[in-house]
Amino acid sequence: MRTIRESTFVQKPAYDMNSYMEEYYAINKFFLSQLGGWPYQRKVLRVLIPSLLTMVQYSVIATEVLLLYDTWGDIDIFVEVIITTIPILASNLKLLNIVVNNGKLRCLLQLMNDHWKLFNSEFEHHTLRYYANIGRKLTNYFGVYMCFFFSYFIIVLTFYLLIPLIPRVLDIIIPLNESRPLAFVYQAEYRVDKEKYYYPIMCHAYISTLIIIIILFTVDTTYIVCVLHACSLFTAIGQRLENITGRTNDKKPNTEKYYYLLKESHGSVGSDYHELITCLRKHQFALEHVQILDSMFTHVTVCLLTMNVLILSVMGIHLINKLDHTGEVIRYVFVTIAVFTHLICMCVPGQLLIDRSTGVFDKAYNSEWYTFSLKTRNLLRILLYRSFIPCTLSAGKLFVMSMTMCSSVMQTAMSYFTAILAMK
Repeated sequence: MRTIRESTFVQKPAYDMNSYMEEYYAINKFFLSQLGGWPYQRKVLRVLIPSLLTMVQYSVIATEVLLLYDTWGDIDIFVEVIITTIPILASNLKLLNIVVNNGKLRCLLQLMNDHWKLFNSEFEHHTLRYYANIGRKLTNYFGVYMCFFFSYFIIVLTFYLLIPLIPRVLDIIIPLNESRPLAFVYQAEYRVDKEKYYYPIMCHAYISTLIIIIILFTVDTTYIVCVLHACSLFTAIGQRLENITGRTNDKKPNTEKYYYLLKESHGSVGSDYHELITCLRKHQFALEHVQILDSMFTHVTVCLLTMNVLILSVMGIHLINKLDHTGEVIRYVFVTIAVFTHLICMCVPGQLLIDRSTGVFDKAYNSEWYTFSLKTRNLLRILLYRSFIPCTLSAGKLFVMSMTMCSSVMQTAMSYFTAILAMK
């Protein structure tokens, strides 16, 4: 079924987002369009924009390779090159993943659009709106508001980008007999006079850094929104299961008992059977959504986990080496916070999905199954079997994304940090 539906969605030339999708996912749509990742924009834009962004990113990597070549053997420079290069590679991997899997993204969006029509009861719509509203708020907090750690993009942007301009500002406000040493966003080798071309170099650094931040923001929030949508489906299904009953409205106990016996002996079915059929179908839609989402992000996730371990390990070494430079320490502390927050954004949605999908089994197990007909009970076994194993998001089909994985990554990073520190 999944293959047929996916191919059907991919071939559709047009897409009408319903009013709920427009309301809750407008920001995600806007930023995906700016990156060339929106599946329904023109093909030339979906090719041209990612190509230009990739060229800018790899132009930075070229300057880092030149710097590494000129300073070969300098461990401090090597560590700083790693810290600069990994976020560029991570953001580029995310961008390319969206471009390569654009068909799957199109399929996901169409499925989400269909879900708003299929889950049409009042409570189901309320549940879908509740989780969609959480996704919209997270997107707003990530990109706009100074709210808890979700505002780390703005904080990092301020401290990471503006601190290098302080010497130039001080030369204007409090001039000295000689110019203060130049400061840059990151160390790089351009093969030009850095003092003469200071502002073009800074402009290049600012543009590349903004591209990295926008890509990370866009892809991460899109990923979170899709996971939250899956959680809303499982929550709605669980609530519907909880409300299924085979009881009749007849208040006479003898008549009610006779009704159950008659129904079991003849295998007749009531509303409980049709309700459970509906739940099974909707559960299948939810599983289909998670399967496509996991296949879209699984390969890039394992690469990102490896990069998180590496950058967290070397970041600690770099901070120790820069303890005498307050400005540098502040900049890289916020970068460390950003890396850790990115790791949280990868793991928390996976944990939430595990919890919500497991909830379907719990709701089915705690339902009034003893009032169901024999035919409905047999059907319930299928649902219990399907929901017994929780839905998960994986990294390369090797690791399950959860808070346990987050803890393991942090422990591994600390182990490498202490090992590198001991070697040094």
